[in-house]
Amino acid sequence: MKQYLLMALVAVQIVVVLAIWLFGLQGPKDPEPFIQFEIDTVDGLTVSSSEESISLTLEDEQWRLPDGNPADTRKVERVLDRLSQTAVDWPVATSESTAKRFEVTKDSFQKQISVLAGNDAVADVYLGTSPSFRKIHARSVDGGPVYSIEFASHEAGTTLNSWLDKSLLRPEGSISSLERVDAFVLTKDEGVWSVVDGTELDQSEVRDYVERFEDLSVFELSEADLSETDPSGRVVIRDDEGSYTLTVFYVEESEDWVVHSDREVGHYGLASYIGSEILKDLEDLLPNEENEEDGEQSFEDGEAVITVEDITEEE
Repeated sequence: MKQYLLMALVAVQIVVVLAIWLFGLQGPKDPEPFIQFEIDTVDGLTVSSSEESISLTLEDEQWRLPDGNPADTRKVERVLDRLSQTAVDWPVATSESTAKRFEVTKDSFQKQISVLAGNDAVADVYLGTSPSFRKIHARSVDGGPVYSIEFASHEAGTTLNSWLDKSLLRPEGSISSLERVDAFVLTKDEGVWSVVDGTELDQSEVRDYVERFEDLSVFELSEADLSETDPSGRVVIRDDEGSYTLTVFYVEESEDWVVHSDREVGHYGLASYIGSEILKDLEDLLPNEENEEDGEQSFEDGEAVITVEDITEEE
């Protein structure tokens, strides 16, 4: 009995020693860059899936889509920063069969991101399956280990709309004048908006109206057929860079609002509530006389009530 107990204790000791030894081999490892490249040298980015691909290029500090439209530069920079700053320690897989299961091989991948400097790919990776929230399996296209990195597949889309700069129609700097063609012209002097004939304006309403253009956002490149659609209105805006014209269309068949700027190359989809609000009439910017009359009436009614109470108190 004692012999069996002694053998058991020896076995436990062996297991403990092996565990300590294995932990020493597989212990903490200093993180190292997943991929390395100099962001300052990058002037191209290509994102591909098995079905489609899109290439972005840097021109005069502005990232652009293949059709010439401006891309969301901040989004591109976020993706490049994320890739260049990602650090990894131990891989999650090293065999080719596991890499295939994680969809990070030449014949099986969900996304491929190629970072370019001139004609050279300074970084080229496959993105595959997601092991958890905001995590994705990644691997160099040259092969090697598979890592789990912090990234989400939707951050690297393969469509024009996924990279389009949604704020591309906003003014450069502040708006100094705004003309609703064939309707009115608003000008600003020392913070006060006015029209040529001196009509009194509701300054709060005018500021809200102007802010709609300062915060203007589109949501897509429009493919609407405008060949038989007349413009619903035009707005000429003067900002720090000069003047530009927004032409607004309402497509009755599809109930879509579409806008074009003579500073850009495309036509863009607008949300319905935005499209209907940027074509205001001058009457919408005037003081609300009905509200003023209501306020005066309320004041008069208040005086009458006070008078009655005073008389009651005297009696």
